[in-house]
Amino acid sequence: MVNWKNWNLFLTTVFLCLSINLSYAQPAIQSAINKQEILIGEQFTLTIKADFSKYNYVFHWPILTDSMAHFEMVNSRIDSIYNNQNLSGIVNTITFTSFDSGKWVLPSLLVKVETIKQDSSFTFFTDSLPITVSFSTSDTTKQIRDIKPIKEAETTSSIGYWIAGIVVILLLVALFVWWRKRKNKDPYTNKLSKLTAYEEAIQELKNLEGYNLSIREEVKIYHTKIGEIFKQYLSRVYQLAYANKTTDEILLLLKAQNYNHELLSKISASLRCGDAVKFAKYLPPILESAEAKKSIEELVDVIQKNAALNSST
Repeated sequence: MVNWKNWNLFLTTVFLCLSINLSYAQPAIQSAINKQEILIGEQFTLTIKADFSKYNYVFHWPILTDSMAHFEMVNSRIDSIYNNQNLSGIVNTITFTSFDSGKWVLPSLLVKVETIKQDSSFTFFTDSLPITVSFSTSDTTKQIRDIKPIKEAETTSSIGYWIAGIVVILLLVALFVWWRKRKNKDPYTNKLSKLTAYEEAIQELKNLEGYNLSIREEVKIYHTKIGEIFKQYLSRVYQLAYANKTTDEILLLLKAQNYNHELLSKISASLRCGDAVKFAKYLPPILESAEAKKSIEELVDVIQKNAALNSST
C-alpha cells in the first residue's frame, strides 16, 4: 500500500530543489576585445560582460598585475547594467597596452561566480584572443614604376666638379659665420640658453595657449610645436638627439625608463594625434588637442621630479 504522506513529502522536496536551482540559474558570461591590431603604445580594451536575472551572485573578477607577458594593464573599470531600473548585469572593462612588436595571444582569464548564500558556484574562462602589435605602417599607396632602360654614362671634365665643390664650401663657411653673428645678436636665444630644460619646456607649452584650436592651420602648428618642444626637452634631459626620432622610437626609449604605463599610453595618444594632424590632415576636437598638451606637461613634471629625487640621493 502506497504511503501518500511520504510520497507528498518526497514531491515537495523535489519541487523545492528545482526552485532553488532555477533561482540560481547560471549567469551568461561574454568576453571581447575592441581591436585585434594596435600600434606600439596604443591601448585596447577587453570587455567581460555578465548577464543575470537576479541579485543572487558575487563575482570574483580576474586578479591582474600591471603587466603580463607582452601586455601591460593600464586600468580596470566595473560598471552595472540596469534593465527597467533592475540590475541585470555587470561589465568589467580592462584596458591594456603593449610595447612588444609581434603577434601575441591575450591569455584566458578566470572569472568565478558564487551565489550570495555560497551554496553554489560557477567557473568561467574568457577566450584567448590574438593581438598584433606593430610599428607605424609604411606607405603602400605609391604606384609601381616601369623599369627604365640602361643609359650610357656621359664623360665630362672633372674641373667643373672641383669648381662647384669649392663654391659650395665657401657658401657653407659664409653661412656658418652669418649664423654665429646672428645668434650672438639675438637676445631671445641668449635668454633661452639661461633656462633649464624644464623651465624652457613649461614656458614653451604655456605659450601654446594662444592658438585657436578651431582653425585647421593653427591646430597643425599647435601639434607640431608640441612634438618639437617635447623632443627638445628629452634631448636636453637625456643628452641624446631626439629631434629626428619617430613616435615609436620615442615610446620605446621612454618605456626603458620605467615610467607609469597609463602615462606612457597618454603620451602615445598625444604623439600619434600630432602625427595624424601633420601627415593625415586630421582635425581633432578641441578637447583632444588640449589633452595632448596636458599629457606632455604631466610627463615633463614626472621627469623633473625624478631628476630632483636622483640628485638628492
